[in-house]
Amino acid sequence: MANTDYATLAELKAQIDKTTAGDDVPLQAILNAAAGSINNYCNRPDGFVADSSASARVYTGSGGPIQEIDECTSVTTVAVKTSATASSYTAWVGTDYIEFAGDYNRPEFQPTVKGKPYTALMIEPGGDYDHFTSGSYTGKAGFRPSYTVTRGVPTVQVTAKWGYATTVPLPIKEATLIQASRWYKRGQSAWADTVGSPDLGQLMYRKQLDPDVKHLLDDGRYVKPTI
Repeated sequence: MANTDYATLAELKAQIDKTTAGDDVPLQAILNAAAGSINNYCNRPDGFVADSSASARVYTGSGGPIQEIDECTSVTTVAVKTSATASSYTAWVGTDYIEFAGDYNRPEFQPTVKGKPYTALMIEPGGDYDHFTSGSYTGKAGFRPSYTVTRGVPTVQVTAKWGYATTVPLPIKEATLIQASRWYKRGQSAWADTVGSPDLGQLMYRKQLDPDVKHLLDDGRYVKPTI
């Protein structure tokens, strides 16, 4: 489940100069919605704060020495089937694989030191294996059956703490507070499409995400490319 705990209620109330507790429930809902929208804009379904406990996910094996995985801050175990049709996984030891991020030709082996996640595994040259079992499986299909179908099946199981970082990046915290504050102010104006700013003497038009929020996310390179 994506983590959306990027800023506290007290931090938001300080931003909007709110001291009473009467609106705590809707304010918390706005905070959660702002964080969720940031996750969606950045194409990060696991969110920016990694899970506190590890959980298992399965992948279609690459058939080669590199296996791409979801973003995570630590890998607990890796288990691989001996074939696409095997019924169980064989656990590998830590010396059989290496976690890394980025290009496998110029990998970054300690991305978490910089607050970034692991994104792939590679075969350890001195380990007991030379590839991640391919999950490409070809079988018969159709009536009697009459033709072959190739599909990907799970052959690699990874247990890890899924997410971008162990703690929320400061730009993500600020982006959440900005978006939540703007939404709160819009809510006070009955969610009008335009809101007047007496300080700036201008009208501010409604947008999907606030321009300042988009700037923080785009300039910080937090938006994950998708195909």
